[in-house]
This record gives sequence, structure tokens and C-alpha cells, in this order.
Amino acid sequence: MERAHIVSQGAFVLHAQAHTLMLLYAIERRDFRETLGQLFRLALVPVGHAFQRLPVGNTARSDVSAFKPMPLPDDLAAELRPSTLPPPQS
Repeated sequence: MERAHIVSQGAFVLHAQAHTLMLLYAIERRDFRETLGQLFRLALVPVGHAFQRLPVGNTARSDVSAFKPMPLPDDLAAELRPSTLPPPQS
């Protein structure tokens, strides 16, 4: 799911779906911290897309800052075109 999140960041609907699936999984596992983290991130999806402030490469788990860009895994970086990724944060 983390990799699906990285790939989906460039498309609003797919990005929201990735967080929704992560939320449902957290609820299924009864992981309260992850559930809260995904609710927070799901609320940020529209804001991030509206202002083009998405942390490229972020795995979207609650144990990582929702605002921290992360390096893309090598295999994904090789496959993703720059046009499919959100613009880098400055």
C-alpha cells in the first residue's frame, strides 16, 4: 500500500483511494494510531492537491511525517515519469 501511495500521488482520486484503503486496513487491524494518521492524511489530500504541496516519495504511514518528502525507491523512480509526480516542494 505504501508503494501504491507513492505511485498515486500525482492523481487526486487515486491518491484519496490509496489513503482510504490504508485507513480501512488500519481499522481492520484495530491500529488506533494508524487509523488516526490515515484520517488526518485523507483530510490533507484535497489541500495538498489544491496547493500542489505533496511530499513526493512519502510512504503515508502514521510513523512518518505527512509533510516529509522521501527518496523514491529506485525501481519506482525508473518507472515514473516526472509528469506523473507532484511538483517538488521548495
